[in-house]
Amino acid sequence: MFISKVFLTLFALLLSTALAAPAPIRQAPSRDDLQLSTRGLGQLAKAAGMALKIKKNLHPTPGKAVFWSGSRPGKSGPVSVGADAERFAAKHGKEVLNPSLQKHGINIPSRKESPYSNKLWGFASKVYAQRASGHVHAVLGSTRRPGNIYDTIEKPILMKNKKVTKITEHNAETGKATVVKGK
Repeated sequence: MFISKVFLTLFALLLSTALAAPAPIRQAPSRDDLQLSTRGLGQLAKAAGMALKIKKNLHPTPGKAVFWSGSRPGKSGPVSVGADAERFAAKHGKEVLNPSLQKHGINIPSRKESPYSNKLWGFASKVYAQRASGHVHAVLGSTRRPGNIYDTIEKPILMKNKKVTKITEHNAETGKATVVKGK
């Protein structure tokens, strides 16, 4: 009989504790939640399709790949060196990643348009570096943010890529060229 009373008391205590615990209020999903999840799935599907297009179509011409990263001082503050890289490529008959993508109808959306934008740029940069060959160039700003794509993705791949015979880095501010791989 004693065990039954102890058991009954413990059971009642545990049950009352469980019932007293706060429980989350469950609400039916709102239309906004459904739209967000649908939009998220749509963006994911578009990003996956774009990644497949990148993998299929992005093949830099041997000896013509140009990479870029960072900014340099401008008249009214820091200026991206992207335009400098495009001018360098045009002047020397070479190609930069973004125009190479656009040539194949691949337009990576902005960060505001897609949460997958950064991943797509990282993927495209990786493919571009893996498939580069011959003498490649990089136009670099005197200031580069920590974790930038060139230093964390492209350059390590280019350094290991046996098809890349030479890498020349160009300082966009000073014009100084430095060979970091090959002779």
